[in-house]
Amino acid sequence: MSLAIAPLLPRDVFDFPPGTLWLSHCKDGPVPRASAQRLSDLLSTELHPWALRWNEDFLDIQASLRQAGAALFGVDVHDLSLTTCTSTGLQAVSLGYPWKEGDEVLIPVGEFPSNRLPWLALECKGVRCREVALWPGQAVNAAVPPDASIEPEQHLLDAIGPSTRIVSVSWVRYQDGVRLDLAKLGRGCRERGVHLVVDGIQGAGTMVPSFEGVSAFATGGHKGLLGLQGQGLLWTDPVLRELLMPVGTWLSAPDAFSQSGTQAAASSPWAADGRRLEAGSPSILSCAALASSIQILLDHGGAPAIQAHVVGLQNALLAELAGSAAWVSEAARLDSLVRAGKVGSILSFVLSTDHCERLWKAAEAGGISTSIREGYLRIAFHGWHSGQDVERCAAWLLTASSSVDSGTHC
Repeated sequence: MSLAIAPLLPRDVFDFPPGTLWLSHCKDGPVPRASAQRLSDLLSTELHPWALRWNEDFLDIQASLRQAGAALFGVDVHDLSLTTCTSTGLQAVSLGYPWKEGDEVLIPVGEFPSNRLPWLALECKGVRCREVALWPGQAVNAAVPPDASIEPEQHLLDAIGPSTRIVSVSWVRYQDGVRLDLAKLGRGCRERGVHLVVDGIQGAGTMVPSFEGVSAFATGGHKGLLGLQGQGLLWTDPVLRELLMPVGTWLSAPDAFSQSGTQAAASSPWAADGRRLEAGSPSILSCAALASSIQILLDHGGAPAIQAHVVGLQNALLAELAGSAAWVSEAARLDSLVRAGKVGSILSFVLSTDHCERLWKAAEAGGISTSIREGYLRIAFHGWHSGQDVERCAAWLLTASSSVDSGTHC
C-alpha cells in the first residue's frame, strides 16, 4: 500500500537526476534551481562592474538575507549577523567574550569540531573547556542514546559551576541526531547567569528553534537551509552582543557606509545591531543564493510546516521497519525519541560495521545517497521527500539487511 504523503517542496524545485534519492542534507543540501538562477543573474555584475548598483546589487542583497533569516527564525532582523559559516559565528563569541583567567566553558561530549575547537583554543587565555556527558556512560564516539528517558539538558545544567560563563551546544547533534530542548536549557542557563550558545546548523531549516534564554545561535547555510558553502547567519541577544569585542570592519559602522570613505560622527564607531559582528564584505553571490533558498522555505510554510512533514516521514519509516526482526529494536528506540521531540531531521541508526557497509554499498548501487558518522547510519528527511521516498528507503534497508543476523545490532 502506497504511503499517501505528498512532498512539501515540489521535486522540480531542485535539479535531481531521475532515480536519485538524496537523504543527506545533513551533509550538503541541494541548492534550488531558483537560487542557482539568482547566482547566474548576479554574475553579470562581476563581468560588468561598471553596471553595479551600490544599493540594489550590494546593500539590498545583504538586507534581504537578514530579513529572510529573521522571518524563518522568528527573530528581530537587527539581531542577525552575516557570517561565512557556523564556525565563524561561534568564533565571534569565543574570541570576542571578555574572558578572565579561571573562567569555564561547558560543551557536551562528542561535539563536532566547529563547536569544540574554538573553546579549546581559549586555553591560552586561562579558560577551561570542560566536556560533559549527556547521558550516563556516554563517551566520545560511544554509548548510544537509549530512548526518550534521556535528559541531556539536565546533565548540562547540573554541571554548571561558579566559574562557568558559557554553555555551548549543538542543537541537533551531527552523529546520533539527538535534538536538545533549547527552551529548557535556555531557561536553566539564564537562571544560573550563564550564556547559552548554540551551533544550529543541523536543525536550521527543518526544525523550529526556541530562542528563549539563548544568547547566540550560529548556523551555516549549506545544509537544511539549502544555500552554498561559505555563507551563514549568527543571531545574538543584545545583552551578549554588547559584551563581545566588535569585529571592527568597514561595514560595521552605525550607518551604511558611504563610498566617499567617510563616516558620520557617532557616539560609538560600531553599529549596535548584528552588523557589529560582521567580518567585512560578504560574498554577495552566496548571500543572494541563501536568501532565495530561505524564501522558498518560507513560501512553503517555513520551519513549522517542514518540521511536521519531516516527523511524519520519520514516523512512517520507523513503522515500516518495526515489523522486521532485524530492525525492531532500533525502530523502537528511535520511535521513542521522535515521539518525545528529541530527534532532529536525522534518524541515526546504530548498526554493526558489517551491516553499515552492506547498506552503504546497496545504497550506492540503487541511487540512494546517505551518510555514516561515528558508527551511525544517518537518514535525513527534508521537505522534498514523499511517502514514495519512505517506501523506497524502507525497501532498501529491509532488502539489504535480509541476510544480516539481527544479533549484530547494537
